[in-house]
Amino acid sequence: MRIKSIIEFPGKLPKPTLTLFGLLMVLAIGGLDTITSYDISISVLYLLPIILIAWYEGGVPASLISIFSAITWATSDLVSGHLYSHITIRIWNTVMVLAMYLFVAYSVTTVKKLFLKEHEHADTDELTGVANIKFFYEQARNEISRSIAHKQPLTLACVDVNNMRYVNDTFGHIAGDYLLHEAAQIMRSTLRSSAIISRLGGAKFAILLPETPNENATVAINNVQEHLLAAVKKKSWPVTFSAGVVTCDGSVCTLDELIAKAEARMNTVRDAGLDAVTENV
Repeated sequence: MRIKSIIEFPGKLPKPTLTLFGLLMVLAIGGLDTITSYDISISVLYLLPIILIAWYEGGVPASLISIFSAITWATSDLVSGHLYSHITIRIWNTVMVLAMYLFVAYSVTTVKKLFLKEHEHADTDELTGVANIKFFYEQARNEISRSIAHKQPLTLACVDVNNMRYVNDTFGHIAGDYLLHEAAQIMRSTLRSSAIISRLGGAKFAILLPETPNENATVAINNVQEHLLAAVKKKSWPVTFSAGVVTCDGSVCTLDELIAKAEARMNTVRDAGLDAVTENV
């Protein structure tokens, strides 16, 4: 998350503000370009606002700032009194500068997308598309610290997909992988965006619900379970889902304790052959 914050800053500023700043940079460079005259070329400086906008805004804003930079460069070149043997040379130079600026803008935008994609993959479980264990533990510890500091409840739920062996043995591992992926996506679409969902391993998932008391969390997890059961029913798969819910009420608690308690409650339900959600009171 620290890396992502660096990537996004100052992109968190309102887009008009950042774009205006880029335009002002271009105008300032254009003024300097005119003052230094054509004897000293500073056309490379126009790449600074182009790179800035391409990295934090990308797409259309980057293209527009590239075009504006090329026009500013051409205007400065004209005002400074640079003479060419033929007008086509001026046009050709302007086109080449524009092409260079657009290429840089496109390259920076592409690199940014690849960088973010790679960063996202490092935090994501490849099979299910939700958070992996490493990312989950990082986020969970941060949320627990925030919960304790602000005296806000935080709820953790562990969900187990039961009878996965039957699905794998009967329908194949591709079907089993599909089941896990769909289960993860149902959790993601059913819960609010602030929920942190992770695959802990095998057919086991963890769901962290910040600022959520036990009662509300239990309702939410029951809702998730209903959607999961409806999905497997369509496939006629004899699959059930066991869940254990535990809440940190703002007092001192650790992630290991929460996971241990949630898993214990989940295992109690699973071992009893039930399809239910157990909670703390």
